[in-house]
Amino acid sequence: MWWDKPNPNKPPAPDGPAFPFMKIRWFGFIFTALIFIVTTWSLWTNGLNMGLDFTGGVQIEATRDTPFDPGQVRAEVTEAGFEESNVTTSDGNRVIIRVPLEGDATVAEIAGKLQAALGEGARILKTDNVSGKVSEELFGKGILAGVLAVLGIGAYVWLRFEFKFGTGAFITTFHDVYAVLGFFSLTQMTFDLTIVAGVLTVAGYSINDTVVVYDRIREMLKKFKKLSIVQVIDIAITSTLTRTIMTSFATMLAAGAMAILGGQVLFGFAISIMFGIIIGTYSSIFVAAPLLIHLPGKIPGAKYREEAAKAATQS
Repeated sequence: MWWDKPNPNKPPAPDGPAFPFMKIRWFGFIFTALIFIVTTWSLWTNGLNMGLDFTGGVQIEATRDTPFDPGQVRAEVTEAGFEESNVTTSDGNRVIIRVPLEGDATVAEIAGKLQAALGEGARILKTDNVSGKVSEELFGKGILAGVLAVLGIGAYVWLRFEFKFGTGAFITTFHDVYAVLGFFSLTQMTFDLTIVAGVLTVAGYSINDTVVVYDRIREMLKKFKKLSIVQVIDIAITSTLTRTIMTSFATMLAAGAMAILGGQVLFGFAISIMFGIIIGTYSSIFVAAPLLIHLPGKIPGAKYREEAAKAATQS
């Protein structure tokens, strides 16, 4: 009906006036620049604390008649002098342990210590020396997976929306992934394949949040053609803010439970997701949306906005 049609000159106000996010966008840009500078500095000076997946070491596969408890095995390996270890179980009665190859110790000596740590009845089925070259290849593939994920996300948004939106989504996703890497560099938490999975999860969560905001912005641009781009963005972000906060909070609860109850194996993965949710929620508001104002290129309804601005200056 005619009364349901939006007035292109007036913003909707279902829940009150829109919060002026774009008035404080420069504070967001300054904070984003600080994140980039600190992350770059930390990666340059500290690097990442690579886990055994990327540094290599000695890997043994052992079995016994009674089932292994991963937590207990990890504690026994730590008592044997291996502070860093990777323990996984298979079929209950089999365990795979990876520890670093340090000092002058041989692979056989390390395997003997691990067998003694597992106690009587444990039998070593296989012993491998994971070389640094294999680990470097694994790290390279992890980096390639992250780069391809970000590029694929950008390509999807370029096809789903316009080029300007796709560029903003690409920059935002790169910002979030880079910030997570900076967090692990600053804290020197172990960075392994589990964290790579967490980083890819953050990329997916980030683009989901960005697409929701962009979709609402594009919808508002087509409905309210005579409003300025700043007004439209403020309205779109305000209308999606409740959804964003609730989704982020629910995901944080799940990741928090994983960090508390998942033990050492899932702790880093959960922390990467929790930090990624915080930085992704921030970037969808103060990075993705403001980029539409400053990036080159036209947006839907730009013709009408230009005519309205020209008429306003002549009157």
